[in-house]
Amino acid sequence: MDESTEFSPENDYAVSKVAMEYMARTWASRLPISVVRPFNYTGVGQTDKFLIPKIVSHFKQQKTGIELGNTDVVRDFSDVRFVASAYRELVEKAEPGEAYNICSGEGHSLQQIIDAMNEMAGYKISVSVNPDFVRKNEVKKLVGSNEKLLKLCPSLNRIPITDTLKWMYLNPA
Repeated sequence: MDESTEFSPENDYAVSKVAMEYMARTWASRLPISVVRPFNYTGVGQTDKFLIPKIVSHFKQQKTGIELGNTDVVRDFSDVRFVASAYRELVEKAEPGEAYNICSGEGHSLQQIIDAMNEMAGYKISVSVNPDFVRKNEVKKLVGSNEKLLKLCPSLNRIPITDTLKWMYLNPA
């Protein structure tokens, strides 16, 4: 999905994002507004109410089981340090009126995240699907293109998801 992909919001959250973008663009003739579209990001300090911190927290606590929703969904996860660097560069370099995806450009299923944590922790956690966590209108795959971002900001270094997971797992916070 690149910046020119036509909007097709599948849930209320997505609709709210589209609405905010349209609202911001109403000011574009008077203010130098650029639109930044961050995809999923994570890192140390994010509450375990979010999915990846929840998974990492279970491994840090050496729990043997975890309840999740759909584990076959694929998302584009970025390290928060990469996202912060991208924002910093975009403040200086973004063209007014343009949109920029902040994303890794790679998709990972939740099962791949769990498998990486299994390997990192040295044991397998038992995953059970809780129907209350399964979304009815779940988008199965959501991956962005970071081509435009990296063309404008070539010095940005993406951080592999396995490095992010290790940083989160080994950090005492």
